[in-house]
Amino acid sequence: MVSSKGLGDSPPRQSVKQYGVTKPISVAGPTEVDIQRSLELEKFLVDAGLYESKEEAIKRAEVLDRLGQVIYMFGDL
Repeated sequence: MVSSKGLGDSPPRQSVKQYGVTKPISVAGPTEVDIQRSLELEKFLVDAGLYESKEEAIKRAEVLDRLGQVIYMFGDL
């Protein structure tokens, strides 16, 4: 059995908040250029029809709600 008495000589490790498995490339917030490019990308996606319309979003919510009801009914069996 190994004793832990000799390990008390090293300073305690400080807890550093880490996201994911590896360290992030950067923790800096977005620059003005980043924000502008994000807005341009979003506009392109909307113009290309790659976002769902309000009607599609409502229909999706209705379908998911109905699926939830069916699953709930099977849980009662």
